[in-house]
Order: sequence, then C-alpha cells, then structure tokens
Amino acid sequence: MNWIDAIAQLTRRNTGFVIVTVLSVKGSSPRAEQTKMVVTGETVYHSIGGGNLEFEAIQTARSLLQGDRAAIERHDYSLGADLVQCCGGSVELLYECFPACDFNVVLCGAGHVGKALVSILSGLPCRVQWMDSRNELLESAVQEVGPSSSVTPVNFHNPYQSIDRCPSWSWYLVMTHSHEIDFELCEAILGRKKVQYCGLIGSKSKAASFRSRLNRKGFSATEIGLLTSPIGLDLGAGKRPMEVAVSISAQLMQLYYADLKQKREVFNPLSVVSNNHVD
Repeated sequence: MNWIDAIAQLTRRNTGFVIVTVLSVKGSSPRAEQTKMVVTGETVYHSIGGGNLEFEAIQTARSLLQGDRAAIERHDYSLGADLVQCCGGSVELLYECFPACDFNVVLCGAGHVGKALVSILSGLPCRVQWMDSRNELLESAVQEVGPSSSVTPVNFHNPYQSIDRCPSWSWYLVMTHSHEIDFELCEAILGRKKVQYCGLIGSKSKAASFRSRLNRKGFSATEIGLLTSPIGLDLGAGKRPMEVAVSISAQLMQLYYADLKQKREVFNPLSVVSNNHVD
C-alpha cells in the first residue's frame, strides 16, 4: 500500500498517523528528497530508507502521536556522526502529526432532530456514532441523510451494553422516540463516569422528572449535574428540527473548543519546530 492510500484508510478508521518526509539531503543518503512514509502506533507504510535513520524517525513519530495533538517538527540528522550509517551525508526530516479525532459524539435517536443533527455533525471535526433501537428506521435515516465516513450507524437492543462500548469521554445526545429508553440511556451514560457531556432533549418538566428519578436511583449530585437538559443554545423560539439541531450543534462546538483551550496547547501551523526549537 502506498502512503496516499494509507492516509485515506487511516483517516476513515480514525487512526492517528504521522507523515515523515525527507525534506532535504546533503551528500549520500538512503533515499531522495520528497520520499515519504506514514507511521502509526503499530504500523509503518512505505520507507525512507531503513537503517538507524528510519528507526529514529519511527520512534520520533510515535512519540509525537503520544502527545495526542497536531504538530509539525523538523529534525536534522548526520548519518555518520549521529546514526553510524555508512552513507555519511545528512538528512532533514519533516514530521506532520495528525492525531485521531478525540471529539466523539454519540447521538441516540434517528428521528427528525437526529437526522437534522447528523447532516450538520457530518461536516464538523467529530466522529459520530448514530444509535437507534429501530433498525429499519435507522437504515432509512442513513440513506436519507447520505453516507459519511465520520458517521457510524449502530442498532442497539440493550442501552446499557451499547453505551458501555462507546469511547470514554464521549459527548452524548439523547433524543429517542421513548422517554423510558431516554432514561435508560441517561442512566447508562451517567453510570460510566468518564463522560464529557450528556445532553437530553425535552422540556424542563422532563428534565426535572429525570433528575428526580436518577436521585432515587442513588446517583450523586455530581453525576446528576452532568446531565444537560434542555439542550442547545437559546436561539429564540424556533422549534423546527433544523433550528433545534443548529442550537444543539452550536452548544457542542462551544463547549468542545472551550475544553480544548483548557487542555491543549493551541497549535499554530506556521510554527515549525526544528530539533525542538522554533525557527
């Protein structure tokens, strides 16, 4: 598999990767300029020449992946002095790190608002697991909205088992056709602990009822506090499915980027690190 096909496949699978490029060469070297390889946590696609240079490049790439953020670095290597390779020249490598998407949205419900939401979320920087207990309706909704590499349909029968299989720290949106299924989903989500957001569609009275039931079930105030309901930014009185979907997706993006600002360094693609120093 060439590096272009590897990138396409890894992107579809939401697997983080680093593109390593031979940026410049002086003297003798294993491969020419613009040679590339793609490195993941477990696999390497293509080659920049083997030997210690490639070994060091793979280790550096995997170290970048462990940082779990986008990054660009440039490193210089003296093949003889640094890597004990007989070529004797020098090589400059460019590392471009593309981590797996950590914005995982679990959308429970394939009704009108769910379909409107998926049409928006599929164009945003997130991965979506679209769940519903009605398989035929889910399949029909997927066909109506159209396929997307970032959206995975999931038919479930047991809410607790389905939620247990979701990635940790997901962003959950609960909006099924049944209040009882909604409650079971909320119960399963809040019981997982590692939850980024749990949004429940509905009125203030529905939210109050759910919080009261969760309290009687033994959930703590902290756990119940993770439940956001009603959901969405207040954009006025609009109640059409797309209007509701816009308000919910806007709230998600607002919260996601606020969280990102707190937890990560802001990546500036114009800053290129060379041997751990900014040029």
